[in-house]
Amino acid sequence: MKRLLLVLAALGLAGPGLAQVKTHGIPNLSSVEVKMDGKLSEGEYPAVFTDSKTGIRVGWVSDGQLLYLALQSPHPGWVAIAFGNSKIRGSSMFIGYHLSGGGRVDEHTGSWVSTHRPIDKPSLINFATGSAGKGTVIEFAMPLTLSNGQVIVPGQPMPFVLACHKTKTSFKGRPSIKSSASLVLGKPERAHDVPAAADSL
Repeated sequence: MKRLLLVLAALGLAGPGLAQVKTHGIPNLSSVEVKMDGKLSEGEYPAVFTDSKTGIRVGWVSDGQLLYLALQSPHPGWVAIAFGNSKIRGSSMFIGYHLSGGGRVDEHTGSWVSTHRPIDKPSLINFATGSAGKGTVIEFAMPLTLSNGQVIVPGQPMPFVLACHKTKTSFKGRPSIKSSASLVLGKPERAHDVPAAADSL
């Protein structure tokens, strides 16, 4: 009887957690006021949230052609966001770090559960890195068509993963902590801003 109660209790705790997937919206505006300076400045991004598990603060907005993002990690190691999957494997990942002498943002593809590798033809448009207290900030612009062929389409949920390493700037390190959620790009202000989905999908 005690074992049955323990099993039922475990299922009760696990059920709501498995069913809940946080969804975050991205404004899709005709023009944006993002300054690519490695800072997540107050009022720069119309949508900002802090992920409760990783502590990563995210700001983002789209102009219908590009997605502009700022990731602010509470840790000095690398920080990343991966699109297209609720796990790193098979995702399109943007990963970066900041050091006193400069920073770096690369585009990777998820090759296994928590491992990733650089892609041959990155689609990254522009980037900047900075620091906030003891933490790392990366800011970049990317197309709505991902390197893995998926497209961030208005109104259609897209899974993503946030990840960071607490100390390492080497991209070879597995994340210290990660979490997954979903995003939904808002309806565009102009009809021609809707990206076309790849025919091969």
